[in-house]
Amino acid sequence: MQDYLRQWRKKSAAMALALTFVITGTATCGLGVQQADAREGEVPTTVSFTDTTGHWAAKEIATAAKSGLIQGFPDGSFQPEQTVTQEQFLSLIERVLPSFPGHEPDAFIRDSYLSKAAGRWSEKTYTHLAAAGIMPTGKPTDPMTRLEATRILLAALGHQSEGEKYRGTKARFFSDLSTDNESQVMIAYPAYKMGIMAGFPDGTFRPAEKISRAQAVVLLNRLEKQILELYPGAVTDAEKKAMAQAVSTFIGNVMDKEKIRRYDELLAYVKKNESPVTESFLREHFSFMQYEVYDYIRFPRFNELTYYAKIGSSKYRMTVQYYSGELGGASIRPFTCRPPMAKRSD
Repeated sequence: MQDYLRQWRKKSAAMALALTFVITGTATCGLGVQQADAREGEVPTTVSFTDTTGHWAAKEIATAAKSGLIQGFPDGSFQPEQTVTQEQFLSLIERVLPSFPGHEPDAFIRDSYLSKAAGRWSEKTYTHLAAAGIMPTGKPTDPMTRLEATRILLAALGHQSEGEKYRGTKARFFSDLSTDNESQVMIAYPAYKMGIMAGFPDGTFRPAEKISRAQAVVLLNRLEKQILELYPGAVTDAEKKAMAQAVSTFIGNVMDKEKIRRYDELLAYVKKNESPVTESFLREHFSFMQYEVYDYIRFPRFNELTYYAKIGSSKYRMTVQYYSGELGGASIRPFTCRPPMAKRSD
């Protein structure tokens, strides 16, 4: 499993592309669980817990409880130092992410990643997040470690590819992480630089250390903050729908309806239909067609985890984090689009 995920990370990072799609017209371009899933005797409580007064994370715990992201135990306690399991951590992550419908996973995903959660309260969460390529490596009841939590947080932010910046680096950020262990470096380094996961005063990262309930709440708050910083600006639901529809329609026409597999055929199709797409989009998104032999590139369905950001007076970015198949693993694809009814300007 770990070897597979190492390859997955390398391939997914390599597949991350910065794409441009310009279209005119309609679019140019408790840790408690949800009330429907009662679990482990936890029930909603007030924001004041009996055992968090004076705790280093008391303020963040109270804030998260007030917003409804976490819950306490029936006796009024929060038990901040209790270890968080993988399924508990995933449940927290799911509540912070933007809403997305997802889709039913294929047999490979179910057998390889979801079978351990089958029949558990967390099965719906595992199935939902699988569409976004967010999957843990262990059992649902296994403790969540710092390194595994970091990997999941990067995926949740659509920033797994940030690790590519540190491939082959000799810089030593933490005394207990060797640069020879590339898979750990490519997870810990970008998260540290982004402010998602901090190191310890003694210079260590402690990748195998278990995450406590208090630490999980702090990470949850950092995730919310990062989402706001990475994806700023207001985008209406109508604009979101139009952008996703425009991109998915073009890709669907090219790959599924017309079954175009050669780059020269793609250019001819775009010219014939006067498709309002930029040359940079075609080069970046369909460059694989220029080779005589290539692996099939799987595209998002646009019902996976999607972030929208306003990046200019008339430009928006749509970033999709999705599972792209056994060979591709988790992939991240940003599309830059014009808002509805905006004039085209290349």
